[in-house]
Amino acid sequence: MRISTSQMQDRGVTAMLDQQSELSKTQQQLATGKRILNPSDDVYGTTQILALNRVIDTHQQYGENADVVEARLNQEESSLTQNIDVLQRIKELAIGASNVTLSAADRSHFAAEVRELLNETFSIANTSDENGDFIFSGFNVDTTPFTATEVPAGSGLFDYAYTGDLGQRNIQIGETRFIPVGDPGQSVYMDIPETGGGTQNIFETLEQFAVALETGGAAGNIENDLDLAMNHFSEFRTRAGSRQNAIDSHRVLNEDIIFQGQKTLSSVEDLDYAEAISRLNLQLSTLQAAQLSFAKIQNLSLFNYL
Repeated sequence: MRISTSQMQDRGVTAMLDQQSELSKTQQQLATGKRILNPSDDVYGTTQILALNRVIDTHQQYGENADVVEARLNQEESSLTQNIDVLQRIKELAIGASNVTLSAADRSHFAAEVRELLNETFSIANTSDENGDFIFSGFNVDTTPFTATEVPAGSGLFDYAYTGDLGQRNIQIGETRFIPVGDPGQSVYMDIPETGGGTQNIFETLEQFAVALETGGAAGNIENDLDLAMNHFSEFRTRAGSRQNAIDSHRVLNEDIIFQGQKTLSSVEDLDYAEAISRLNLQLSTLQAAQLSFAKIQNLSLFNYL
């Protein structure tokens, strides 16, 4: 079969262009550090990469969720600890107020401190996080959970109401793991066990104690009621601590999955630099040889000898 000079040149040019394309691909691989530049380079490998990235991204999101939940639980635990400290101080005042030798002025001073501590308890109950979401308002995180309305006006007596809801958000920190966050204020502050059965509203309990001190009336079972309230807050604090422990445990699992995923991903998509550099050198040599041979073949024409 006869091959014309133009055919020979076309084939030579095509071969060099193919070699240049392969050389360019190898250069891109070395520049990016990736073995697969296009899905067509390795269809199965590309599928693996997509699946592994999805797993890694999902578990990284779980990790971010865990950080959010942990921050909320830390704040809830801190608030409950403050509540317990405040009630402990009020109990000390209750014990001191039981002294029959106290003067009316002394009792008035005690009452004033109790009212300040009541205000502190009310403020803690309306705590919000760094995003402005209220911790104890259930699902209604943008609603102030507790209100105090003076009834009647000017009386110094308040009606305390919970304006949140009974919902509790559950945030996903793993494939099948959800952590409750933000106990509703109704359960924490309004439904506290009291002496003799039933429940107490901690704000009204403290207000009634202050009124008793101011008027010289009986304080009832205030010390026992305070103990029950402190135990109640301690139970919620323990729950928050248990959830934090669960987060720590699951965070280790998420991090292990991410690490294994990244390790497998690296083995699939990362470039073997030694092999790529060797291939680059071979491709350069091949291209140079093709270019030299093409230059010589260009002169293989009978017209050059006429």
